[in-house]
Amino acid sequence: MKILFVCHGNICRSPMAQIFMQNLISQNGLDDKIYVDSKATHTDEIGSPPYYETVRILRENSIPLIDHKATQITHCDLANHDLILCMDDENMHSLKRVFGTHEDIGQKVKFLLEFAPENLSRNASDHKNFIIDDPYYTRDFKKCYEDISRSCEGLLEYLMQKI
Repeated sequence: MKILFVCHGNICRSPMAQIFMQNLISQNGLDDKIYVDSKATHTDEIGSPPYYETVRILRENSIPLIDHKATQITHCDLANHDLILCMDDENMHSLKRVFGTHEDIGQKVKFLLEFAPENLSRNASDHKNFIIDDPYYTRDFKKCYEDISRSCEGLLEYLMQKI
Protein backbone atom coordinates (compact mmCIF):
# COMPACT_ATOMS: atom_id res chain seq x y z
CA MET A 1 0.00 0.00 0.00
CA LYS A 2 1.43 3.40 -0.99
CA ILE A 3 0.51 6.48 1.05
CA LEU A 4 1.37 10.09 0.15
CA PHE A 5 1.17 12.97 2.63
CA VAL A 6 0.76 16.44 1.13
CA CYS A 7 1.05 20.00 2.44
CA HIS A 8 1.89 23.42 1.01
CA GLY A 9 5.71 23.38 1.09
CA ASN A 10 6.62 19.82 2.16
CA ILE A 11 8.82 21.12 4.99
CA CYS A 12 6.49 21.02 8.04
CA ARG A 13 3.29 18.97 8.14
CA SER A 14 3.70 16.40 5.37
CA PRO A 15 7.29 15.40 6.24
CA MET A 16 6.28 15.28 9.93
CA ALA A 17 3.47 12.88 8.99
CA GLN A 18 5.74 10.84 6.71
CA ILE A 19 8.46 10.50 9.34
CA PHE A 20 6.01 9.75 12.18
CA MET A 21 4.13 7.21 10.06
CA GLN A 22 7.35 5.55 8.86
CA ASN A 23 8.32 5.07 12.50
CA LEU A 24 4.92 3.46 13.27
CA ILE A 25 5.21 1.21 10.22
CA SER A 26 8.70 0.07 11.24
CA GLN A 27 7.68 -0.51 14.87
CA ASN A 28 4.87 -2.77 13.64
CA GLY A 29 7.03 -4.71 11.16
CA LEU A 30 5.09 -3.44 8.15
CA ASP A 31 7.94 -1.96 6.08
CA ASP A 32 7.33 -4.48 3.31
CA LYS A 33 3.58 -3.75 3.20
CA ILE A 34 3.21 0.04 3.56
CA TYR A 35 5.27 2.69 1.76
CA VAL A 36 5.00 6.37 2.72
CA ASP A 37 6.20 9.54 1.04
CA SER A 38 5.39 13.25 1.15
CA LYS A 39 5.18 16.09 -1.35
CA ALA A 40 4.31 19.77 -1.72
CA THR A 41 1.46 21.42 -3.56
CA HIS A 42 3.64 24.49 -4.28
CA THR A 43 7.21 25.14 -5.41
CA ASP A 44 8.25 27.53 -2.60
CA GLU A 45 10.53 25.06 -0.79
CA ILE A 46 11.47 22.46 -3.41
CA GLY A 47 14.81 20.89 -2.44
CA SER A 48 14.64 22.13 1.16
CA PRO A 49 15.01 19.86 4.19
CA PRO A 50 12.31 19.75 6.88
CA TYR A 51 11.89 23.02 8.77
CA TYR A 52 14.05 23.18 11.91
CA GLU A 53 10.99 23.26 14.22
CA THR A 54 9.66 20.11 12.54
CA VAL A 55 12.98 18.40 13.23
CA ARG A 56 12.97 19.68 16.82
CA ILE A 57 9.48 18.37 17.68
CA LEU A 58 10.22 14.97 16.12
CA ARG A 59 13.48 14.68 18.08
CA GLU A 60 11.73 15.75 21.30
CA ASN A 61 9.37 12.82 20.79
CA SER A 62 12.19 10.37 19.97
CA ILE A 63 11.04 9.86 16.37
CA PRO A 64 13.97 8.78 14.16
CA LEU A 65 14.54 11.20 11.30
CA ILE A 66 14.92 10.21 7.66
CA ASP A 67 16.66 11.98 4.80
CA HIS A 68 14.09 14.26 3.19
CA LYS A 69 14.07 17.02 0.59
CA ALA A 70 10.87 18.79 -0.46
CA THR A 71 9.42 17.70 -3.81
CA GLN A 72 6.28 18.77 -5.66
CA ILE A 73 3.27 16.61 -6.42
CA THR A 74 2.50 15.76 -10.06
CA HIS A 75 -0.58 14.40 -11.83
CA CYS A 76 1.12 10.95 -11.90
CA ASP A 77 0.97 10.72 -8.10
CA LEU A 78 -2.76 9.94 -8.16
CA ALA A 79 -2.15 6.72 -10.12
CA ASN A 80 1.01 5.87 -8.15
CA HIS A 81 -0.53 6.00 -4.64
CA ASP A 82 -3.39 4.22 -2.93
CA LEU A 83 -4.14 7.11 -0.57
CA ILE A 84 -3.19 10.79 -0.74
CA LEU A 85 -3.66 12.67 2.53
CA CYS A 86 -3.69 16.44 2.76
CA MET A 87 -3.70 18.80 5.73
CA ASP A 88 -6.14 21.62 4.91
CA ASP A 89 -8.64 23.04 2.41
CA GLU A 90 -5.94 24.87 0.46
CA ASN A 91 -4.09 21.57 -0.05
CA MET A 92 -7.32 19.85 -1.13
CA HIS A 93 -8.06 22.62 -3.64
CA SER A 94 -4.51 22.38 -5.04
CA LEU A 95 -4.78 18.60 -5.38
CA LYS A 96 -8.07 18.88 -7.26
CA ARG A 97 -6.42 21.41 -9.57
CA VAL A 98 -3.48 19.04 -10.25
CA PHE A 99 -5.59 15.89 -10.64
CA GLY A 100 -8.55 17.46 -12.45
CA THR A 101 -11.84 15.58 -12.33
CA HIS A 102 -10.33 12.10 -12.23
CA GLU A 103 -12.77 9.53 -10.83
CA ASP A 104 -10.28 8.29 -8.18
CA ILE A 105 -10.14 11.63 -6.34
CA GLY A 106 -13.06 10.86 -4.02
CA GLN A 107 -11.68 7.42 -3.18
CA LYS A 108 -7.99 8.30 -2.81
CA VAL A 109 -7.71 11.94 -1.71
CA LYS A 110 -8.63 12.64 1.90
CA PHE A 111 -7.71 14.80 4.88
CA LEU A 112 -5.22 13.14 7.23
CA LEU A 113 -7.21 14.31 10.27
CA GLU A 114 -10.18 12.21 9.06
CA PHE A 115 -8.31 9.24 10.55
CA ALA A 116 -8.01 10.69 14.07
CA PRO A 117 -10.19 8.60 16.42
CA GLU A 118 -12.45 11.53 17.33
CA ASN A 119 -13.24 12.14 13.63
CA LEU A 120 -14.04 8.63 12.44
CA SER A 121 -17.79 9.10 12.82
CA ARG A 122 -17.89 12.63 11.36
CA ASN A 123 -19.14 13.49 7.92
CA ALA A 124 -16.17 13.98 5.58
CA SER A 125 -17.92 16.90 3.88
CA ASP A 126 -17.54 18.94 7.09
CA HIS A 127 -13.95 20.01 6.33
CA LYS A 128 -13.51 22.38 9.27
CA ASN A 129 -13.09 19.36 11.58
CA PHE A 130 -10.24 18.01 9.46
CA ILE A 131 -7.84 20.95 9.25
CA ILE A 132 -4.28 20.62 10.54
CA ASP A 133 -3.12 24.23 10.74
CA ASP A 134 0.21 25.10 9.16
CA PRO A 135 2.68 25.53 12.04
CA TYR A 136 4.97 27.56 9.79
CA TYR A 137 2.43 30.36 10.29
CA THR A 138 0.79 29.46 13.62
CA ARG A 139 4.13 28.55 15.27
CA ASP A 140 2.25 25.81 17.16
CA PHE A 141 4.35 22.78 16.25
CA LYS A 142 3.21 20.94 19.38
CA LYS A 143 -0.46 20.99 18.33
CA CYS A 144 0.50 20.05 14.80
CA TYR A 145 2.49 17.07 16.11
CA GLU A 146 -0.42 16.01 18.33
CA ASP A 147 -2.90 16.19 15.41
CA ILE A 148 -0.55 14.28 13.12
CA SER A 149 0.37 11.60 15.65
CA ARG A 150 -3.30 10.87 16.53
CA SER A 151 -4.22 10.78 12.86
CA CYS A 152 -1.32 8.52 11.89
CA GLU A 153 -2.14 6.09 14.69
CA GLY A 154 -5.73 5.93 13.42
CA LEU A 155 -4.47 5.62 9.86
CA LEU A 156 -2.29 2.66 10.81
CA GLU A 157 -5.31 0.88 12.33
CA TYR A 158 -7.26 1.55 9.13
CA LEU A 159 -4.42 0.29 6.92
CA MET A 160 -3.91 -2.86 8.98
CA GLN A 161 -7.51 -3.82 8.16
CA LYS A 162 -6.77 -3.34 4.45
CA ILE A 163 -3.51 -5.29 4.10
